[in-house]
Amino acid sequence: MTFKEFAGSPIETYGPDGMKAKRTLLCAWDDRHEVVEQLLGDGYEFGGSTRARYPGTPDIVAMRTKCKPLADDLLPQEFDNLTEGLNNYNGFAKVTVNYELLVPSELGDLITAESGTFLTYRQDSANRQTTMSEDSLSWQDEPSEFVASKAVPRIRIPLIEHHLTWHRVVSPPWQAIRKCIGTVNNAEFLGAAAAGVLFDGATAKPEFLRIGELDRAEQAWRIEYVFREKAVKTGDGIIVGWNHAYRPLPVSNPDWDELADANGNRPYRSSDFSQLFRFASE
Repeated sequence: MTFKEFAGSPIETYGPDGMKAKRTLLCAWDDRHEVVEQLLGDGYEFGGSTRARYPGTPDIVAMRTKCKPLADDLLPQEFDNLTEGLNNYNGFAKVTVNYELLVPSELGDLITAESGTFLTYRQDSANRQTTMSEDSLSWQDEPSEFVASKAVPRIRIPLIEHHLTWHRVVSPPWQAIRKCIGTVNNAEFLGAAAAGVLFDGATAKPEFLRIGELDRAEQAWRIEYVFREKAVKTGDGIIVGWNHAYRPLPVSNPDWDELADANGNRPYRSSDFSQLFRFASE
């Protein structure tokens, strides 16, 4: 298989998302699928050589391709079935390739995902508002004066939203997702102390891998997990998490404290979040 590159190609762009590029290639119409296979290879495999790298820039990889006839040199033919047969051309195909920066997150020391998959990461900010009871507060200059409820301000508690996207998931851990959603971490997670991170939910979408040996599309899943980190600092500088509330007066030492029922159960149960990054067992 041979190909040529059109004049005016490539086009490179640079911005906050890194480098992107577009190349326009020329090949025989009958060779277009082979060109696409060499460009896209085995989907999102990292560490291999199946997905074409942009020449001289190995972190920029082929992400999308588009094929169209270069000219209207159609071979006359008739079709008996709408689901079989495509137009065939004597000449060439114009193949447009889009390259993007695709680098897995440096989370290897924090999260271990299945071999052959990889994680990408982004962080957003959010907040949660709460109102303290007037019984929790007193006036600094006039501690004996009554604090009216309308004088108590709403407190904004900043949150860190961790968006972890797990790519190329062949066997998603559906049961683990159901088990962990709405719980907090039972051990340090993403650098946060236990009970500081709440698993808020997951979005799962099919993800194209490649055209298989039987000329059928092979797919896996792309799963985006959302974790919310709540890190309230006490007067002693201790970080407290989702199971804490402010302990009001008349106790002698009002401060943030962990809640539990008569059986010792916390409002948010804890889970092992590492199971969210392991394939479901057969």
